[in-house]
Amino acid sequence: MKLAMFKPGREKSRPGILWKEKIADLNAACLSLEKQRSEGKTEFLWEDLIDFLEEGERAERRARLALAAFEKGSLDRGPLAKGRSKIFFDPAKVRLLAPLSKPPKILCLARNYVSHVQEVTGSVARPPDPLLFMKPTTAIIGPDDAIVVPPFCRKLDHEVELAVVIGRPGRFIPEDAAMNHVAGYTILNDVSDRDYTGKKDSHRLINWFFMKGQDTFAPMGPCLVLKDEISDPHKLRLRLWVNGQLRQDSEGEKMIFKIPQILSRVSQFVTLKPGDIVSTGTPVGTSFSTKQYLKAGDVVECEIEGIGRLRNVVRVEEAVYRNV
Repeated sequence: MKLAMFKPGREKSRPGILWKEKIADLNAACLSLEKQRSEGKTEFLWEDLIDFLEEGERAERRARLALAAFEKGSLDRGPLAKGRSKIFFDPAKVRLLAPLSKPPKILCLARNYVSHVQEVTGSVARPPDPLLFMKPTTAIIGPDDAIVVPPFCRKLDHEVELAVVIGRPGRFIPEDAAMNHVAGYTILNDVSDRDYTGKKDSHRLINWFFMKGQDTFAPMGPCLVLKDEISDPHKLRLRLWVNGQLRQDSEGEKMIFKIPQILSRVSQFVTLKPGDIVSTGTPVGTSFSTKQYLKAGDVVECEIEGIGRLRNVVRVEEAVYRNV
């Protein structure tokens, strides 16, 4: 099942199910199926997908019942949730948003593919421990949103990554139980300003926050695919295009640290919570090695098989004071 956040016109954003060539209002579908009227109740069962994940197995069961009703064509279209006129929407006529706009944490791995280690360090020596950094939620943007940078950003890089979304909380998680805490997967483009990578001929250290944490530096989407649809997340093909030119293409390349290792290690230091995002690193082909840095107007498309394609455009804006 593929879940997404979408916004129809001027209405409030809401969670949906991507089904065939449609997107269904998840709240309206479940309320209609369960024949629950909204009088005296909340208009939404779930405000967003973090709400959905926090409800756990019960929420997933309700969504699967709705999906089964779609397949059978047996969904009772009334009564709908308050203010709803329909369940199904044309994805081309709504705005798709990042599936998780305010996750508790965004944790990202650096150098988790041997090919990428070699292109950024010149060595095939593997890191002895997962190398992690965090991005703020202000870095998140959704499909077709702009990656916005100031004019002095001259080395803008792209990194297509498989992002793991946590569904169940856990601390000190053993590796053999780690996948039980996974809700599903999405795509994350770990955008980077390589001016802050550091230089070998100086004492300048890598400034991870300036390099990775800027506004709009975490494009995400187009959906959250629940884990049962992907038999082995370590064998997925990752690709990235810039203006139609293939830049990154990894098929079957192995991660240095597998998902169970990553989640187990991270949970030794922090509690993993529903909605947390753990991005698993990128393969070879980044701008750092090709020196084909992104520029204004470039169209970046990330694709992971079984999940979909995430498209964003680079926009350069003047660095001016904004009282927002």
